[in-house]
Amino acid sequence: MESHLYSIGIGVIALIALGRAAVVHYIFFRRSLSYRKRAVATPAAWTDFVAYAEPPLLFALTLFLWITHENPAQPTTLELTRVFVGVAVALGALALQLWSVRAFPTVAVGHYVLPDQEIITDGPYAYVRHPIYLVVIMIWVSVAIGFASLVAGLITVGYVIPAYVIYSRSEEKMMLEHFGTPYRAYRDTTGGFVPRLH
Repeated sequence: MESHLYSIGIGVIALIALGRAAVVHYIFFRRSLSYRKRAVATPAAWTDFVAYAEPPLLFALTLFLWITHENPAQPTTLELTRVFVGVAVALGALALQLWSVRAFPTVAVGHYVLPDQEIITDGPYAYVRHPIYLVVIMIWVSVAIGFASLVAGLITVGYVIPAYVIYSRSEEKMMLEHFGTPYRAYRDTTGGFVPRLH
């Protein structure tokens, strides 16, 4: 029974991570390229592309970990706990992703401002400015914990988190230049990746 639950947990973590990476690629080719043609702001500094390697890296590493992972015949309490924590973080990330897309249905990959775009302050955007980037970090954490992968942990800390901090700052520079004071007010009252205590 424990081995079955362990296997299901590992599968849930892997499918959420692989699904997120696949959806990002789909959105990029289906939506983002057309957005860039009609956007009123599309910055192109290196900081606007620093996170582009993350989705294929997540896909490749998760697939490798899942294929090579050997489920224990009799998982220990610690192993089960680790997988359940990974599942909880992955499901939390999935829920936050769906909530974010509901609040911002035209979201795509990359930095841009569309002609009719407004500052999104509904849903999770009322609590953090970058909920979708938080989703990315949560998924990487779930993979690192669930698979007990030091490599995934090091990539999360050494690349994913710094890359999305840089990426978010570049996005905010664009938003400030385009929206000015209203965005500055939003930024000053809303946390970036973690909600602010008021």
